Amino acid sequence: MKFLVDENVGKSVAHYLTEKGYDVVVAEKDITGRDDFLLIDYAFRENRIIITNDKDFGFLIYRQRLQSRGIILFRFNQELPTFKIAALETIISRKPDQIFNHFIVASEGKIRVRPLVK
Repeated sequence: MKFLVDENVGKSVAHYLTEKGYDVVVAEKDITGRDDFLLIDYAFRENRIIITNDKDFGFLIYRQRLQSRGIILFRFNQELPTFKIAALETIISRKPDQIFNHFIVASEGKIRVRPLVK
């Protein structure tokens, strides 16, 4: 799997995924002009799942109907790296077809998975 880690997620998540052998692009470092529309388009063209803390991605995917390969949205009350990494461990242990083309929201004690609009 390939991921695009939004700038608001934190370096520890990108580092964790890289250490696990995943192909990771970090918006803050690797993509100039980090507008949400640009990130969604880039991730779609590159078959990357976006990892973000930004709720706007839900609006862009479901209301604006932008194409996406998948979104993982973190909605923790405390933005601790350990929470995000623990959630990612649970998420990436799923079959790829339960991650790709899904909108996944991870919060304290809960992971919700919803198919993306086609």
